[in-house]
Formats: sequence, C-alpha cells, structure tokens
Amino acid sequence: MFYLDRLPGPVLVTDCNGRIKHANSDFRRLAGAASAAEMDQFFPPASRIFLQTHAWPLLLRNGEFSEIYLQLRAASGQSIPVMTNARISEVDGGAEVIWLFFVAEDRQRFEAELLKARQQAQESAAQLAKVNLALQGAYAQLADYAVEIKSEAEQLAQLSHTDPLTALGNRRALSLHVEQWIGSVSDHACASLLLIDIDHFKQINDRFGHAEGDRVLVDMAQRLLASVRSGDGVVRYGGEEFAIWLPDADLDEASDIAERVHDQIRSLEVADESVTVSIGIASLQPCAEYLQHLLAAADKALYTAKAQGRNRSVRYE
Repeated sequence: MFYLDRLPGPVLVTDCNGRIKHANSDFRRLAGAASAAEMDQFFPPASRIFLQTHAWPLLLRNGEFSEIYLQLRAASGQSIPVMTNARISEVDGGAEVIWLFFVAEDRQRFEAELLKARQQAQESAAQLAKVNLALQGAYAQLADYAVEIKSEAEQLAQLSHTDPLTALGNRRALSLHVEQWIGSVSDHACASLLLIDIDHFKQINDRFGHAEGDRVLVDMAQRLLASVRSGDGVVRYGGEEFAIWLPDADLDEASDIAERVHDQIRSLEVADESVTVSIGIASLQPCAEYLQHLLAAADKALYTAKAQGRNRSVRYE
C-alpha cells in the first residue's frame, strides 16, 4: 500500500466492516492513532451514527459514494470538517473500501482559487475577444487601405503613361508598346513608326494664342486616332510632335496609314487657314536598341519631309 502515501490527501483503507487495513501518512498526520483497529474511533458520535445509518448502506448498495460531509476527530480531540468519497474495490479476491478525505477548509480554499482562476480566464477571454474584434477592424481598414493604395498606384501608373492635354499615351507608353511587341514576336517580324510634326505650329501659338494651339493639339489627337488600326498606338511624343506605333506593319502598310492621316486633317483649320503635317515613316525588324534605331530612322525621314516643303510623308528606305 506504499502508493497510497503518494496520493495528495488523507486516505484510509478498511474492509467492509470498517476494520482498518491501512492509513496513509496524510491521514495519520491529520487524525493520529496509527495503531487504531476500527475506523469509528476517528469520528465523533454524530458522524459515527451518520456512517452507520447512511454512508455504509449507500456504499454497500452502490459500491461507492461521493461528497458526503463528515467530521474527523483529530489527535488533539478537535473535530475537523471533511468531504468524503469512498469506493469498494476487489483486491486479491477480497473486498476493500478506499476512503478519500478532503479537509473542508482546504476544499473551500481550493474552490475559491478555482473560482478566481475561472473569473480571470473569463476576463482574459473577454479581453481577447475585444482585441480580436479590434484586430478584425484594423485588418478591414488595412484591406480597404490596400485597395485604395492599389487604385491610386494604378491611377499614378496610368498618369505616368498619359499626356494630360490630349489623353494620348506619352513616350513611356510608346516604349511599353514596343517592349511588349519585341517580347512576343520572331526575329523576322516587322513593325513601323510614323513621326508626325504639325507644320508651322509656333506661328499658330504666336498669332492665335496658346489656347488655340492646345485646341489644335487635342483635335489633332482625335484625328490621328481615327486614322489607325485596332491595336496601333498613338502617342504625343512632345510639343507639336506625335508618333504612331504600327506593330506588324511593313513600309507600304505604314505609308497607307500616313495617307489616312493627311486625309483626316485636311479639314482641320485655324482662322480659315489649313493645318498640315509632315510625316517621317520607318520600318524595322527586331534588333538591339530597337526603338532608338526606329526613332532615328523616322526622324531622318521627317527631316527630309520638312526640307522638301512640308505637308508630305517621306519613307526611310
């Protein structure tokens, strides 16, 4: 029975007649009388009567009982309130009763500590719920903020590729169009570029004012858009100069687009004076520094068109 001494509380082992077979060290320390033969001597008269009239009949009928209040008599003669559990067990072919006692004061203290711990746990759970709710709110705000940032970033990206006056693409947009095309075609593909310059545009600004000059630029942008194919790119390259990117178009196809441009702007006038353009046309297969070479070729052709009297298209052969 040495294992009973390891149990955390007073334990008494008897037969079914109440004769003591073993008492662990906690029981002996609590009740004394290590040499006692009968368990009755550890209880005052009222508890002995209750044992005989209630506890023992309940134990013998059910084989166990729990949470019965008794009083133990200490070695000093003092009565000690205890809660008692008991169970009948079969050991070596015989029946033994194991009695487990909880000192009421210790139990009350334990229950008070348990209640306190439970209250603390409930308070912690409530605080965690509040924190979790706050975190959910913060997460929702961050998600909304991320959407706003993404939207703003997309708007800024769009603005960085857009000319604010004409709403056409700018030089960055042209570079992006060309990079995308270069990355998706074979070495034998061909693309073209038109560089378009409004003839004598400075005179329009000087004679009629910059507001009229801006109107001409906006009108020009719309007429260029009406001249191109689906998938072509129209950009304001700078000042009064525009560029039309023509993917998968050879020199002849690019020349046809240039003629459409001239047709579209024949009706564009300032104070009953016609507005004309000079156009440089260049075509090139993929190569290193592709856009730089294509721009240089189109610019040379544009310079030739101006030198030959303007209001015309020149191809770079």
